[in-house]
Amino acid sequence: MKKINFKIFSSAALKYIAMLTMLIDHIGASGLIFILFNSSISVRLYHISRMVGRISFPIYLFLLVEGFVHTKDIKKYIIRIAAFAVLSEIPFDLVFWGHILEFYHQNVMWSLLICVIMMHMMRKYPDFSIIFVGIGCFIAWICRCDYVYIGPLAVACMYLFRDWIIYKNVATALVFSFEPPAIFSLIPINMYNGKKGKSFKYLFYFFYPVHLLVLVLLKNLLR
Repeated sequence: MKKINFKIFSSAALKYIAMLTMLIDHIGASGLIFILFNSSISVRLYHISRMVGRISFPIYLFLLVEGFVHTKDIKKYIIRIAAFAVLSEIPFDLVFWGHILEFYHQNVMWSLLICVIMMHMMRKYPDFSIIFVGIGCFIAWICRCDYVYIGPLAVACMYLFRDWIIYKNVATALVFSFEPPAIFSLIPINMYNGKKGKSFKYLFYFFYPVHLLVLVLLKNLLR
């Protein structure tokens, strides 16, 4: 009897799942869904979109860990994430806060930047890993990054337990236990086959600021 292979998702496929679920989430979170649909439907669709959107962040974090482990140039990796964090800030503030700069809340790319620097320090000084995780969580919290300290904490679990699947799943599920829908992200994550797959090189990065700009334009046009 032929064994069924459940490892069917490449990193490219996971990126598409993350982008799609994020888009669905942001259609609701941005308020666009209330413009597109009448009030009796929009509230239900809003809650559905937010639940679906919870799947995206853990997948983004998982891909960040994989990208960090396999990158040949950590400096370029850090600079690239930092550049898109800066590039995304104004679109993020416009779509969710209604003005150009909002220092109370930072976009998710800043969370990813903190996480990748944290992993770099953990790899360089493994004996002080717990300290770097604490510092990462504190910086994400004090800077009011998206998901605050959850990002660094989840990345630490995925990175430290990368070769221990059960521990990684349990630890990640516990970190996201405050948002049960996010735990469903472990299904596609555990179906990762370790292959890159076919994708445009910078699509994953450009998607974030571009889709935010599109949402801003749609909100202004439809109003």
